[in-house]
Amino acid sequence: PASTLTLSRSDQPSQARRLSLFVLVMAARLFRTCVIAAAGSAVALQRGRPFAGRRFFASATMAAPAAASERAALRQKLRQKLSAARAQSAAPVAASPQRQILLDSATEQDWDAVVAALEPFMKENRVARLREMLDRRRGGLHLVLENIGDPHNAAAVLRTAEGLGVQHVHVIESISDFHVTDQFAGSAANRGRPRAAGTNLVSMGASRWLTVSRYTSSRTCLAALRELDLQVLTSDCPPLSDEEGSGVEEETAQQAQGEGGWQTHKSHQFEARPIDALDFGARPAGAALVFGNERRGVSKAFLERADGSFFLPMCGFTQSFNISVAAAMSLWAAIASGHFPEGSLPSEAKARLMARWLLRDVKAAKPILRAAGIEVDEF
Repeated sequence: PASTLTLSRSDQPSQARRLSLFVLVMAARLFRTCVIAAAGSAVALQRGRPFAGRRFFASATMAAPAAASERAALRQKLRQKLSAARAQSAAPVAASPQRQILLDSATEQDWDAVVAALEPFMKENRVARLREMLDRRRGGLHLVLENIGDPHNAAAVLRTAEGLGVQHVHVIESISDFHVTDQFAGSAANRGRPRAAGTNLVSMGASRWLTVSRYTSSRTCLAALRELDLQVLTSDCPPLSDEEGSGVEEETAQQAQGEGGWQTHKSHQFEARPIDALDFGARPAGAALVFGNERRGVSKAFLERADGSFFLPMCGFTQSFNISVAAAMSLWAAIASGHFPEGSLPSEAKARLMARWLLRDVKAAKPILRAAGIEVDEF
């Protein structure tokens, strides 16, 4: 038809132009393939093995005499390794004796075996740091916290104890739960309980390095301290003078005593002495300093059964220090007495602590111990 548009002969692509364009494209592809294959062959030869690139280039490489001899040498090495592995698997292997370790009754030799198996899998500077801190731990000085209500106070006390080298902390939770850090809250005894926000910044992870024992009653804790033959010393506050007190606290304490509730410092006879007057070396095993709730103080169960009570002398209008400050001052007074020097932690306790730290921090500790012939119970 007349309306049909046609292209002129000059506008149509010619056969020669199409052919030249095809040749250029194929040449570019071939050049790129050759460059890639050459680079791969050079890298493979440097590493000592043939290059498995494109089929045509690999065939050319295999045809070279040098590559053929290299492949023959590699095949020979593989045959030797395979023969050695088959011979080793065919030979009878003596079963390695499994050393069963119970966490609650392990000996110092058991802990040393665990340390020897796990220590190579931790950085040397880290192991050196752990041993340095263990060598400075103090033995004989224990800290008891009874129903601490404020998590930040608890975290601050633990941080102070760890910084001073005190290893053993006893926690009583007959009324108030003990919350500190994410690490401590994630333990088996504290799993499922709410975590206190911000306490990790206060404790700086101190609970990871302490031996924390937990009790559901004060009498149970006191019995455990007696088994350790420790001198039990409770903190107490002196009573208010007549000018300072209004009598309301005493009346409240009498009502609480009649109802079987908690006791304040006005409801018992005050016999505490200044902390400087205490003899921390009265028992060779050491001493345990007891601190109570922020409002109620130490319970009557501890006050009546303790070996003595102490207070921190004050010269201000306030009646008492914060519990974290009081614990820090009391621990330092005990350390200053000279009965709890650095490095006094027994060797068995050091071995147990080192093993527990490695069990906790070394990844894949369980298969490593199994390979060494050690089976740890409850791990």
